[in-house]
Amino acid sequence: MAGVSVPITCDRCRSLSDLTGNQGDALGISVVIPTYNRRESLLRAIDSVATADPSRVEIVVVDDGSAIDARSFVRLVNAHGIPVRCFRQQRNRGPQAARNLGIRRARYPYVAFLDSDDTFRADKVDRVMAELASGRIDLLFHAVSGMKSYNVLGALWSRYLSFAIPFRWLAAVYNPAPTPGLVIRRMRRLGAPRLTHCEDYFFLLRYASSEIRVRYIHDELSSVCRAPGTGGGLSESAWRMRVGEFAARRALLKERRFSNCTRFLVGTAVGVARVASDLIRGRYFG
Repeated sequence: MAGVSVPITCDRCRSLSDLTGNQGDALGISVVIPTYNRRESLLRAIDSVATADPSRVEIVVVDDGSAIDARSFVRLVNAHGIPVRCFRQQRNRGPQAARNLGIRRARYPYVAFLDSDDTFRADKVDRVMAELASGRIDLLFHAVSGMKSYNVLGALWSRYLSFAIPFRWLAAVYNPAPTPGLVIRRMRRLGAPRLTHCEDYFFLLRYASSEIRVRYIHDELSSVCRAPGTGGGLSESAWRMRVGEFAARRALLKERRFSNCTRFLVGTAVGVARVASDLIRGRYFG
């Protein structure tokens, strides 16, 4: 992305009910990228989004109050001719607040998420588009390079357990769909902007109702450029991640239903068992 950069103007934020998207129900994907104080990795993430049909894809960058305004160096189109729109929050509010704004601003019925230090595989968008065109899907997730344990559990559930364990129950136990591997149909559900750990898990729990139709792709269509839970992200310690998981499960109590309360209790019990396992392994020490 060498050369002259073109600033992109951000208009005012509106409520989700005001943003129906001007692409109607036409099949298309908006890739939402929140960013904070990143330039080179952000540009790499933007350029990793590719497709054979740029008319059905857009990239929505949300600058979460960076010291240097991302609109000063992000171009109107990426290296593959996909249009890029860039918005800015005047102060740092956290990644979920940025994702919420990206969801509101999305023009297409499906939203894929990409962190600004991760990348898509070159064929991801077209693979996902083909899956979405094959049937009515509300949530799609796939394997991610660099997240082996998630990939193993996702494949196990998809191949052998999905007929017996609905996705919403799987999600109550752990987050099966890491952000770089998640694609959703836009609905009137947003995440909790005040959470600073496992905010993506809260969003998934709130989104995963009994009515959603889920599909899993076994191929690694995205890559994370650092190990989950390590420095460089919000969940910098195993302990904070576990605490964040307990906080995120409160999303299940937003609607007072028996099934939600049961999922909350089951998920909490599994969470306690994971903390005990971590203590035995000495994961919180050193």
